[in-house]
Amino acid sequence: MTQDLINKYLSDINELGFEKNLTLDSHDVAKIFRVETRTIINWAKENIGPKCKKIGKSYLYTKRDVAEFLAQN
Repeated sequence: MTQDLINKYLSDINELGFEKNLTLDSHDVAKIFRVETRTIINWAKENIGPKCKKIGKSYLYTKRDVAEFLAQN
């Protein structure tokens, strides 16, 4: 995984309108991956997909973790 590819994905995520966000929720990540929010939640429960933290009933992701996951796959 190269830093250039991660930076490209970070730039792409920002272009989708997330430039002011430090963290993303499941709904935001679903938009990036173009899947249903439920899919992202199921991935989080099964430890599939980008790294996340569970806060209450919500899953939060950093843009960097999402970009790293995209660069790996």
